[in-house]
Amino acid sequence: MYFISRTLKVFLITAYKPIEGFLETLEEVMKMEKIMDVSNDNWQKNNEEIPLWFYQMIISMGISVCLGFLLILIGSL
Repeated sequence: MYFISRTLKVFLITAYKPIEGFLETLEEVMKMEKIMDVSNDNWQKNNEEIPLWFYQMIISMGISVCLGFLLILIGSL
């Protein structure tokens, strides 16, 4: 078990190194202070109404998961 976890750790570190700069830049852009800032003019929109695209996203994700499960089930038979 130790061999597998050590090998997996080395693999993850090796896979992480090429995109490390990109992830650090992304972390700088996605600071929570910027995301949660309410001083933006667009913040005054009606936040009580859930937009249609949210429902479409949830439904399409559910369909994708169901289709993936069915494909795995059919492939295993």
